[in-house]
Amino acid sequence: MKIGIFGAGAVGGFLGAKLAAAGQDVHFIARDNQMKAMRLNGLTVKSEAFGNTFLAHPQVTDDPEDVGTCDVVFMTVKLYDTDEAIKIMGPMVGAGTVLVSFQNGLTAAEPLMKAFGPEMVLGGVAYTMSYIETPGIIHQIGRWGRFVIGRFAPGATAHGEAMAENAPQLRAESIKDILVDAGLEASVSDDIRTEIWKKFAYLAPLSGMAALLRMPLGEILADSDTRGMLEAAIMEVIRVSTAKGLKLEPTLKDTIMKMFETMPAEMGTSMLTDMLQGERLEVPWLSGMVSRFGHESNIPTPMHDAIYTALKLWS
Repeated sequence: MKIGIFGAGAVGGFLGAKLAAAGQDVHFIARDNQMKAMRLNGLTVKSEAFGNTFLAHPQVTDDPEDVGTCDVVFMTVKLYDTDEAIKIMGPMVGAGTVLVSFQNGLTAAEPLMKAFGPEMVLGGVAYTMSYIETPGIIHQIGRWGRFVIGRFAPGATAHGEAMAENAPQLRAESIKDILVDAGLEASVSDDIRTEIWKKFAYLAPLSGMAALLRMPLGEILADSDTRGMLEAAIMEVIRVSTAKGLKLEPTLKDTIMKMFETMPAEMGTSMLTDMLQGERLEVPWLSGMVSRFGHESNIPTPMHDAIYTALKLWS
């Protein structure tokens, strides 16, 4: 299968390296120092859980024209780079191409659906923690390497219309299979929208708190006040989800907190890494989105309001 990885960063580099090592025809779209390092020294992924991977000569470019039409394109750029990516990715997209967003946020797939049509787009959730150690070297942490993909409604496009039997979205199972063959955990969801919200329920609170405090998970949990702030932020997401027509149970908060307890104390988030490196933050699409949805639905979101206000100038 010819696979495009649009954004060879922490998630895209990890995913693409595992797929290429498994024999798939993988083409990376990267830029600047990451592209130069991959061309000069190859791509290295360090992972205790999934094994170290080295690609001596990855197929990498900054020009989608060099790649041509792909069977599937995984979108892994930062959310603030999505519109620019869509402007140039056309040469990689043909009539049978499937587009999968493995980005953060609740609305990541919407620009792709608007640009290329909802029938060509699958929702995706990447459960993994990785970061760029140095250009060309990616470090994947812990046992998380699970990817979930799926239609936004069974047998329908993202907007609810019935799909033809040969619609690209029906190829979710074959995409899952190539991920599994690459040694990754993967599954197909019949309700990817809920799956996206479930991840968002912990991602937005933890990302915002870690960046706001400049501290990893363990230190946030160790203090009763900051732990309480984190729990409050999770509950805000759950309440907003209910207003948006989902059924995330209040008990999800306890499930998330128990999950946090099993994670390495030193674990940070990509937003914390971006903050410490002076990069732009995705906060408008995380806490900013909770705040906006809350105000639209008359649901109080004081924690996310504060996080967004404190961090929005970094975005």
